Amino acid sequence: MTDAGKVAERITAEGPGKAFTAADFADITSARNAGNILGRMCARGELTRAIRGVYYVPEKSELLGTEVPASVDEVVRAVARANKWIVAPAGDAALNALGLDTQVPARHVYVSSGPYKAYSYGPYTIELRHRANRDLLDCSPVTRTVIQALKALGRNGASDEAISALARNLADEDADTFLEESKGLTSWITEGAKRIWKERHDG
Repeated sequence: MTDAGKVAERITAEGPGKAFTAADFADITSARNAGNILGRMCARGELTRAIRGVYYVPEKSELLGTEVPASVDEVVRAVARANKWIVAPAGDAALNALGLDTQVPARHVYVSSGPYKAYSYGPYTIELRHRANRDLLDCSPVTRTVIQALKALGRNGASDEAISALARNLADEDADTFLEESKGLTSWITEGAKRIWKERHDG
């Protein structure tokens, strides 16, 4: 099978909504060749370009008869994989990811181990803001998101209702991991982890 065939096969196996960059095919071919293959697939209408270097297979909405683009989070994750950055949604994006805010923000802010970056994706603005603190670098993906959600709420904004909502949207093992990984972080974040764990297991 040709390199183009292998790339197409992997994309098909992943299914609609998944975002890719040339780096995702480093085990198949060079980044330059993979980029050319993705570009040709996009020109044929097999892929849609999200931002420079990032492509996805759009989902088809039977109800609306339109294409559904890849999520902002999926696009950000593709960029992060390509650059070997650690990222986590922050602010309203973190609250939205954990079900505390159903409004989809126009500006999606992520904290990142990489440099500051800004992208335009459809109607959205994506900002990656550099952070190098422990609560980003040394924690699991779920813990990173919960920490950012708590920071968005603020020390005095983590009400019992908000803690209950966070607990409902975490699996038991996620609450366990957050409790363990919160040790040594800011005291009110650690206290939030204890409240979430208690609500998850005793609520």
